[in-house]
This record gives sequence, structure tokens and C-alpha cells, in this order.
Amino acid sequence: MRYETSMTIKGQITVPKDVRDALGLKPGQKVVIETDRDGTVRIMKSDAEAEANAWIQRVHEARKLWKPAPEYRDMDPVAYQRMMRGEGPEV
Repeated sequence: MRYETSMTIKGQITVPKDVRDALGLKPGQKVVIETDRDGTVRIMKSDAEAEANAWIQRVHEARKLWKPAPEYRDMDPVAYQRMMRGEGPEV
């Protein structure tokens, strides 16, 4: 499907009925708009649970990439804080 639409002065566009029906969109429902570096834009039905799961997956992937230095690997957070800030009130 390919559609052409105009943007209002407020920056709004009308999503064609065929697209709304294909996505199962209802009035007031949130959508996700993604852009790629090549200028491709996608409009998708928002799925809060799927977005949360994707975010958690990205956190897990980032944690796999981050490796603490050997001298800090077994250090608990309070000990690390004391080493970095010195003795003082707990934050």
C-alpha cells in the first residue's frame, strides 16, 4: 500500500482508513513512529508490553557488554562508593 497525505499547519497528518484498519488502530490509541538513518519511516501500533520487553532485552544486552575491572568484580556497591568518595555519610 502507498498513500499520499498532507500535513496540517500543526504538523498533523491523517492516517488513511486502510492503514488504521490494517493496524487495528482506534481513536486516541498511541502509535510508534520509527525512523532509520536512510530516511525510512515506519508507523506501528503501540504495544506497551512489547516495548517494555524490548527495553529489558536492550538492558540485558548492554550488561553483557559491560565487564567490570577485575579489582572491582566482587566489590559490593557500598564498598565501591566508599572507595570512590571516601568515608562519609551514606547516600
